[in-house]
Amino acid sequence: MSFTTPVWDMAAFVWINQTARHEVLDAVMPVISQQVWLWLLLAAMVTMILVRAGARRLLPLLCILLAVGVADLSTSMLKDAFGRVRPLNAVAETHHLDEGRWNQHPATFLQTKERGSSFPSAHAANSMVVAVLLMAYRRELRPWMLLLPLLVGYSRVYLGKHYPSDVLAGWLLGLALAMAFLPLGIRLRAWALRNPARPLRLFPARAVHTVSGPITLSPLRPQSSSKPQSA
Repeated sequence: MSFTTPVWDMAAFVWINQTARHEVLDAVMPVISQQVWLWLLLAAMVTMILVRAGARRLLPLLCILLAVGVADLSTSMLKDAFGRVRPLNAVAETHHLDEGRWNQHPATFLQTKERGSSFPSAHAANSMVVAVLLMAYRRELRPWMLLLPLLVGYSRVYLGKHYPSDVLAGWLLGLALAMAFLPLGIRLRAWALRNPARPLRLFPARAVHTVSGPITLSPLRPQSSSKPQSA
């Protein structure tokens, strides 16, 4: 299954990738495009929850990880079905990174592949899943967490990896999956609130007590035995 790139899609791609360029963006966009930021964000959330609330409050984050896994699998299947070639392999004068350096195809560049993995964007889908579910569980993150999928999606077009329609499709898929997993996450969060766990402690004395028994610094004293008094 394939489709022709719409006029608006190509015009938006050319503007982002070829016209609206700046040396600052050339340095920043490759960094933003790295999915490692998603995992660092989730790792920070895990650490904060463990320290403040306990392990059971991690259940909603497990729901997020499951949703990201489904999003990644879904985008992979759709990419195989559509086979859309990435713009860096199809569009002349596209700016792209080659071994860490920016290059631009010549005006005479011709498409080099018959099939590709452009539609939809997995980066856009995964970042949208994480942003929506985190905002649902942590109100203080609203609406700033939406900057994550917006910046990630823009970076994918800037790098020549995706058309804007690839990013839009990824966002919609991520949003749909986030809404599908949200009820499960809410139930897990409610259960964790009803059954709180102890927060993580740097010196878990209670764990030592559980393993080795109570510790006392006072010397042992023999127990006094009471003998029946003779009449």
